[in-house]
Amino acid sequence: MSIVLALALLVAQTADTHEDTDPAPAVSDTDEAPAPAVVLSPHAYLYAAYPSLARRLDCMIQGESSWNPSAVAGPYVGLAQFDYSTWLSTPPGRAGLSRYDPYASIDGMAWGTQHLGWSRWPVTSRRC
Repeated sequence: MSIVLALALLVAQTADTHEDTDPAPAVSDTDEAPAPAVVLSPHAYLYAAYPSLARRLDCMIQGESSWNPSAVAGPYVGLAQFDYSTWLSTPPGRAGLSRYDPYASIDGMAWGTQHLGWSRWPVTSRRC
């Protein structure tokens, strides 16, 4: 083996074992762990996300599904009791989210009342 080849192998081995990397940051006993993410219940999410609509939508959801995200009444499912074609006209429906997803159902109902009209929920929108 030539000296040049041996020297090249030695340089390559040294480069592999001494890469320029930043050392891991030191963790002291006083460092706090990051706070866990807070997940709101669907009911709390409604009031946080849509404060101006929340009371009426809360009443409507209570009337539609009793806040049961698995509720089914014929072709209508979820908290807001969407049929499939109406669901597909909402942003959550177009995004491929499930009608059974309580957060997506709330978002869809809030959007639907403002863009499709309250009459999509003829009974509960009048009652509430």
